[in-house]
Amino acid sequence: MPRCEHADELDLSISSIATSLRAISDAIRQCADRIDTTATKGNDNNGESRMQLQRALRLICKTADTPGAKVVFAGVGKSYLVGRKLAATMTSVGTPALCIHATEAVHGDLGIVNPADCVVLLSYSGATSEVVRLASVLRATTTTTTTTTTISSSGGGGGRRPYLVGMSGAPMMMDSPLGTLCDAWIDCKVDAELSTVVCAPTTSSSLTLAMGDAISMLLMARRNFGPSDFLRNHPGGQLGHD
Repeated sequence: MPRCEHADELDLSISSIATSLRAISDAIRQCADRIDTTATKGNDNNGESRMQLQRALRLICKTADTPGAKVVFAGVGKSYLVGRKLAATMTSVGTPALCIHATEAVHGDLGIVNPADCVVLLSYSGATSEVVRLASVLRATTTTTTTTTTISSSGGGGGRRPYLVGMSGAPMMMDSPLGTLCDAWIDCKVDAELSTVVCAPTTSSSLTLAMGDAISMLLMARRNFGPSDFLRNHPGGQLGHD
């Protein structure tokens, strides 16, 4: 039988887990401070993060309000798995969404993306080749003229291609190859992942999940989506039955 660790060793293990949880919590709080207008005024980078998030929310909300349109998450690796969870949550609380793998997308799955959709591209580095290629393909269908306050009708809505929103650890939209292709940007930067040995997505994936869930809750509130609606989408299991 496997040997049980000594109690002191277990205490150290639990302490390590607690430290990791605090690091994730700190990363989420720091992101909240960057986008909260009341938290840190006078920081140009924070102002850019807020402005880009406002643009992203404008496009996502416009898509959610368009009949027949949906939010499409896309990524590879862990980002793809995060996207699947976010799409499932968003759909369950009233906004149609799905997730496609960026590699499979350019081999036929793009057929599920419609011009009125909003594609949220997940890449922490902002340089993932498969995601950048997907963004390039989607953008090549037409050109969109953007300003800091408006998006032309040639993208999304009644236009000729979907809106493109990036979610990345590159804080500034133009700091990455993906950002230069997107209409808006969601800053999910973290100072470090949990491990100092390998750069496994941990803190960054947790922040991306938290940001996506927060956006889903915003969309839910805008729809006045209530307990009866939630129960209708969850006839199985115990969710919504209490």
